[in-house]
Amino acid sequence: MTESEIKETAKDYEFYCFGTTRIFEKRASSLKFLRTLITFLGLITPIMAGSIFLSFGTHEKLTPYLIAIAGIAAAIQLALSTWSIVARWDESYEYAVESLRSNTELYNSFKSLPEEKDSARLLERYQQLKALYEARELKDLGQNIKDKEKRFANFESLKYYKQKCQLCGSIPISQKPGKCTACGNF
Repeated sequence: MTESEIKETAKDYEFYCFGTTRIFEKRASSLKFLRTLITFLGLITPIMAGSIFLSFGTHEKLTPYLIAIAGIAAAIQLALSTWSIVARWDESYEYAVESLRSNTELYNSFKSLPEEKDSARLLERYQQLKALYEARELKDLGQNIKDKEKRFANFESLKYYKQKCQLCGSIPISQKPGKCTACGNF
């Protein structure tokens, strides 16, 4: 590969890494909210039950209704906790954060690669980064990335780099996706 080919390919990898960081950043954010919700419900349910009995005792007319509300909150919390275990939210969250960090590191490395002045060192760094990128890509593909997420990643990268979509020819500028099957429809 020539020096100019390496630099051009590095820009492509930089583009892909940026999009992938956006996928896993979005996943991590969603999972963090869900995990926080489960923790909140896990704490609020016993607090509600204790507060009801401390405030109203066991002979008040409102107590059965308040206990029912606490019971519903407990049922929701148990259902969410069970689903989070089955769906492995904790593992998925940890993976999303790890992938986000790794892809950000790759993005920064590919971005700085064209600054390398020594041709031999440029080729060596490029080959190392490409190997790291391919290993990361294989791991990320094991996380069931949906087509919708791929379109989201493409949209985010096109918007960030102010590039035209290869299919519809538009440059995304807003947060709203279009109907394009390459950079929208997510």
